[in-house]
Amino acid sequence: MNFENKMQVVNKLVSDYKMEKSSFYNTPTNKSRDKFWTFNRCVRYYYKLERDFIVDENGNLERVKLNGMPY
Repeated sequence: MNFENKMQVVNKLVSDYKMEKSSFYNTPTNKSRDKFWTFNRCVRYYYKLERDFIVDENGNLERVKLNGMPY
């Protein structure tokens, strides 16, 4: 999947992996998240989750690979 902006990546993370949007954007109490979660970092994080994890029937992340190798 090709992403054009950070909002698309974050929406995909929220829908596929049950992440919270506030984890990737600034909040009133934490002003540094927006600097940390850049577009490229979000895209790499999404592809890493896609490669190494699955969502089980309870909605939890389950590791199936470690650095691309079967776990």
